[in-house]
Amino acid sequence: MQPTITRRMFAATLALAAVPMIARAAGQDDKDKKKEEAKDKADDKKDDAKDKAKDAGDKADEAVDRPGTENAEDRRQDRRRDAGKN
Repeated sequence: MQPTITRRMFAATLALAAVPMIARAAGQDDKDKKKEEAKDKADDKKDDAKDKAKDAGDKADEAVDRPGTENAEDRRQDRRRDAGKN
């Protein structure tokens, strides 16, 4: 009689081979999630930096009248008038 593989032996061999593959795939999913989270955090930091830069630019616009603006021209005229009075 020739030796044949029984269903039990086939199922057991398949299970033993499948367990490491499943474990490796699960570990890969965790790595992918960590990469995505790190990427999201990096994007958030970039967005925060852009917002801070924009806010700083807005504050600078409010604090100082840049050359060529109406307020800057008015200030120059005021200084000229004040210089003429002294």
